[in-house]
Amino acid sequence: MSKVTKGPHDYQVIVLGGGPAGAAAATFLQMAGHHCLIVERTRFPRYHVGESLIPHTFGTLDRLGLLPQMKVSHFPEKHSVRFVSVGGKDSDPFYFSETIEGEGSRTWQVERSEFDDICLKNARAAGVEVKEEVSVEEVLFDGAQAVGVRIRDVAGNEESIACSVVIDASGRASLVGRQLGLRGPVPGLRKASIWAYYRGGKRLEGIDAGETTILLIPNEGWFWYIPLPNDVVSVGIVADPDYLFDDEKDYERILAREIGKCAGLTERLSEARIVSPVRGLRELAYRNRDIAGPGWVMVGDAAAFLDPIYSSGLYLALGSAELAAGSVDAALKAGDLSAEALGTYTGPLGEGVGVIHKLIQAFYTPGFSFGEFAKRNPEHRPALIDCLVGDVIGKDMSAFTDALNAMMQKMADPGEAVANVS
Repeated sequence: MSKVTKGPHDYQVIVLGGGPAGAAAATFLQMAGHHCLIVERTRFPRYHVGESLIPHTFGTLDRLGLLPQMKVSHFPEKHSVRFVSVGGKDSDPFYFSETIEGEGSRTWQVERSEFDDICLKNARAAGVEVKEEVSVEEVLFDGAQAVGVRIRDVAGNEESIACSVVIDASGRASLVGRQLGLRGPVPGLRKASIWAYYRGGKRLEGIDAGETTILLIPNEGWFWYIPLPNDVVSVGIVADPDYLFDDEKDYERILAREIGKCAGLTERLSEARIVSPVRGLRELAYRNRDIAGPGWVMVGDAAAFLDPIYSSGLYLALGSAELAAGSVDAALKAGDLSAEALGTYTGPLGEGVGVIHKLIQAFYTPGFSFGEFAKRNPEHRPALIDCLVGDVIGKDMSAFTDALNAMMQKMADPGEAVANVS
């Protein structure tokens, strides 16, 4: 691969992507005294899906200095998650205050164009340099060691810039993963999604007005219903791609077809009108077999994406960015840019992601019900809510995941599954 020679205007850290993961990682490292550059291929504000925060981002937002802006924003406050069965029966809300005391027991439903712009401006305010509308053509290596990037601006001008560490925060593009051939599918997790935005959708009152609602549908699929500012709701379906695209290929017609089959959603949207294009992804889940190497690390969606069911995307973006920034800071100060030194964050992060993955597997197990799980295992209800709020990193969740495994095994028995659905 190409080599790069260090020059007088180079950086200690170059971050690929200016979304929440990249902005947070750069901000933390700049605050720690490292010269950082973000390279972003678009110009902010720009559209992005994935609007729901979970409460365990509260601490990261506080440490980034963003809480004052969030508290006075017009983003709806989110206090709970509710599940609606295939038959249209609402569960009791899972309130975050059941396991979290104080103001950290609530979070926000954010319009991503605005939230991401807030995060990037915060990075700039911390001293991070940002290049927008500049694409990363290649990560540069000296042998196995990442040593910089080759970039191109909108006029076609190219430049090679050296650095000590490259942080891949490029989202689904997963630039380092694709360049090194690390990215692949997640076995057993094959889902697609189609979504759009509506104005005038019905909301609950009071503390429940900003809740995330998950509406289950047959064939191991579901809808999200997320209240946003300006009387807009985000509505999307997640299901097997063979089911969604079997006879119909048009996203708009598929979404309308599926909404019409979901009584709880039809009622919520009875007076609403669509106010956006209909968008979709035919393959949601992927992961990289390594997320840190000599001179490079991955954060957020660049590292992996599993499923949107628990709104873990933004949480993992911000959480992995903070964890990785700690590892990178320590490695830079020690002068050790090996995979082992830069990757110290991957163990705790991987364990937390493993718990979320187990929860996703449970959700897609035929006959499984979290309401039923909480009734059968009331001692594990707090751990379930811990998962819903994102408190899964650095904790021993083995008893909870063992209980999940036991119930999933019971659901594999046809008699048990039928009894649970009826």
